[in-house]
Amino acid sequence: MSGAVLWLSGVAVGALAGWGAARLLAARRRDAPAAGVPDIVRDPPDLITAPALRAADAAAGIPPDTNLDGLARMLADLSSERVGTPCAVALRDMPGGPIEIVAVSAGFDARLVGEPVDPDSPAGRAVTDGVPVVAPSDESVVHADARDRRRPVRGGVAVPIRQSSYVAGAVLALGVPAPPATEVVRQLEALVRRFAPVLLPAQAVAIAERRAATDDLTSLLNRRALKKEMDAGDPWHSALVILDLDHFKQVNDTLGHAAGDVALKHVAQLLNGSLRDGDVAARVGGEEFAVWLPGADLKLALEIADRLRTLVEEQPFRFQGSGHRLTISCGVSACPVPAGHPDNLMSTADAALYRAKREGRNRVVASRGKSG
Repeated sequence: MSGAVLWLSGVAVGALAGWGAARLLAARRRDAPAAGVPDIVRDPPDLITAPALRAADAAAGIPPDTNLDGLARMLADLSSERVGTPCAVALRDMPGGPIEIVAVSAGFDARLVGEPVDPDSPAGRAVTDGVPVVAPSDESVVHADARDRRRPVRGGVAVPIRQSSYVAGAVLALGVPAPPATEVVRQLEALVRRFAPVLLPAQAVAIAERRAATDDLTSLLNRRALKKEMDAGDPWHSALVILDLDHFKQVNDTLGHAAGDVALKHVAQLLNGSLRDGDVAARVGGEEFAVWLPGADLKLALEIADRLRTLVEEQPFRFQGSGHRLTISCGVSACPVPAGHPDNLMSTADAALYRAKREGRNRVVASRGKSG
């Protein structure tokens, strides 16, 4: 089984390869995402239907249609109440994949969310070995190196979150609980049995949603997801930069498509690393990217676009041990001036990009309004 396949044994399976993402997103409890996104056992021994999952929710006191984030936070909070220490939930997307903290109990340091779990730590071993692990009082449950001072919490218990033979993550008690370790394990295992039948299907759908919104190569948002972000924000007071790699065909023709992929990922990383909080980068075409700038006017957007242009020009991408220079052309528009309406942002920025290409490339051009 390939690493891209998520083995959620014993969890419901359903969606056929021909089902679109929209069908998946319409029902969180539906048994499995389509083939190609996190998969579930092809022929599970027990088919858990949507009504059965709703009944399990009700029996467990879990509000219906709670998403993955809500379920993980609820599990962390209940775990903390049971064992008397801060708790966290760590999950992985696939067997052998990286493990990450996705929720912490109320009142604990929320900055821990997103923290990677060291596979050699007690939490990592609980996931990979599928058995509870107790961390001694001088050891971090999340980090393997006792000298690691990123998080001061020492001691704890990690109990795997499993469904049949698949371990999706772990519930972590952070710090030394007052009850004996055996009692902490018993309490956390009881909560895992309660939550696993709803948490794991929610995780599968969350992964499907994320992958449906993400460009496979660069991990940036795709065009559809960008539009959704813009609609959910305030496009009436925002700007859009459309940028395109200059002479990208020459990269593919002279160095090969593998080099072209490296170049695209390189640009995506530069965008991700240089934008303001709240800005959104997306890959919207073959070698075309977009950056949405909430709250920015045309002047600020032009400054940001030129910084991006300079950054790409000054940082060559590396392929087979050599550096290769890239340049980009940028078209910039903003709403309400000059685009006039949010629906015109994309077309006016595109028209400005076309002029940047026509005028010599490696430049930033502002939109003239509805005419481009």
